[in-house]
Amino acid sequence: MVVDTLVYHPTLKKLIKYLDTTAGREKSFRLVQYLVRFLSYYAAQKGALDLAKLFKALQNQSTFIRKGLRFLKPLNHIQDAAKAFDNKLSDPIIRATVVLKNLAYVGYLSLDSVAWLKLLGLVSNKSFAKAPKYANWFWFIGLVSGLTNDLRKISITTSKLQSLDEKDAEKSKAIELEKFKATKRLVWDSFDFFIVLNNLKFLNYDEGSIGLAGTITSLFGVQDIWSNTKI
Repeated sequence: MVVDTLVYHPTLKKLIKYLDTTAGREKSFRLVQYLVRFLSYYAAQKGALDLAKLFKALQNQSTFIRKGLRFLKPLNHIQDAAKAFDNKLSDPIIRATVVLKNLAYVGYLSLDSVAWLKLLGLVSNKSFAKAPKYANWFWFIGLVSGLTNDLRKISITTSKLQSLDEKDAEKSKAIELEKFKATKRLVWDSFDFFIVLNNLKFLNYDEGSIGLAGTITSLFGVQDIWSNTKI
């Protein structure tokens, strides 16, 4: 009876469904990747060098697995860019930033796939030497587009809330939820922007700070997919 209760528990059923998706597994490995990156730095600072090496190895393995899970993901972003471009009724700024963001991620993830092929030994390490740098530039463009999109959504929802009548409580709640999501996304993109600025050497923070920022955005990603997992 106890076993049945555990096996058929809604949370376990939701976890199984979450892990059954490629996106769910990829975000989980991203969380591990950045968490152990932070822990590796912290352990090294405390003099626990063996533990730091273990965390570093886990980071490398998680990175390798993630790259494999994201292979051919650019196709998703091509489709999303096309859908946004075809949506003529959308706000022009939101439409343009969604298209640009997705096209930038096509470039970013395509070059990231090259890095994965290198790790597999299918492409020489000497080939495409600047692929990681260009990948980060595409990520940079995608995040700038995302931040612009977030700010635009916050501006639009704020204007809508100010123009609403006090009697429109239900509509007000829906718009407030939209604003909350846009604000959360702004924070999310800001932390990722911090990471890419360090990758491109505009900032020079330590591995612990980058790992912590990545852990925060990874938690956002896990939470986002978890909340959208239906059972």
